[in-house]
Amino acid sequence: MRSAFSFSRMTMCLPQVSLLISLLCGCSGLAPSQGPQLRLEEVHPFGATRIAFSPSGTRLASGGLMGEVQVWSVPSGERLAGLSAHDGAIRGLLWLDNQHLLNASSRGQILVWDPSSQAITASLRTDRISAAAFLPSPARLYIGYSAGRVRSFGYPGFEQHSEVDLASTVLSIAVQPTRQWLAVSSAEGSVQLFDSRLRLVRKLQTPPGKVRELRFSPDGEQLAGGGWFSIYLWSTETGELHIRETEHIGAVVSLDYSPDGEHLASMGRYTDSSLRVTDVANGSVRRRLSPHPLCGWNVRFSPDGRMVGSSSEDGSIHLYDVTIPYQPSRYHQ
Repeated sequence: MRSAFSFSRMTMCLPQVSLLISLLCGCSGLAPSQGPQLRLEEVHPFGATRIAFSPSGTRLASGGLMGEVQVWSVPSGERLAGLSAHDGAIRGLLWLDNQHLLNASSRGQILVWDPSSQAITASLRTDRISAAAFLPSPARLYIGYSAGRVRSFGYPGFEQHSEVDLASTVLSIAVQPTRQWLAVSSAEGSVQLFDSRLRLVRKLQTPPGKVRELRFSPDGEQLAGGGWFSIYLWSTETGELHIRETEHIGAVVSLDYSPDGEHLASMGRYTDSSLRVTDVANGSVRRRLSPHPLCGWNVRFSPDGRMVGSSSEDGSIHLYDVTIPYQPSRYHQ
């Protein structure tokens, strides 16, 4: 009888437990916000770790925690292609051009494929991967490793060109095509600028915590990074750091500049799945976008600046049109 009674009490408490989980995973989602124009729910079991718009903006690639990759039409959300050849979580998802997509998994498998034909055109097996980035000219792939190294490879042959050891897990790599710069953050807290040959340009002012993702402004004059409750902004010329407080109540796990450089999209994780679009100049909130049910993974602007895409630990992908009139609501269908 005691066991049955305990089960009954536990069942009665499920709504309260659900409410607590919702509050912990998305407290800032209680604020009025703009709902998504497209929801792709539970399309990646156990979480959608990466998303990437194609250069044309007509397709969105998404990668999952179980190694699968999907390609969707924008803005309709029609599934166009899929690949399930990886043996680890997707840590890098990069359009090399409008035809070829590169996927890098946590266990060191790199595949380049054509979603239209489903053909795999290049592959590489390397060490455990934590981050990836691509510089179009010269065509260089940069891989960050859990063991703390960054290596550059030529494309399409994947010949190794250079390497630098940061002695700490690489968290994020960002590239600036015009200046041919590479920004790298590591688990011990450093943020450094390198040239395309992985020669140190300068060390940036050390932030007060780990930087989970880095993104260059379109003009290359500013570098943004996500921290706890804050967005870090560096001058790439001087290395000086400015810390900007945000509405996020957890770690800013992902962020992205709009193509015109005027806005930043940011996404929360660890007690916070909120999405914000803020003014780069002064940090004011321009739009609050409705959160995912669980913690965030990735946020990106489309190349034309019209859409903001986001992915979450619940396996969903959302698309928000940020050109429509902003009419925030507490309730979204």
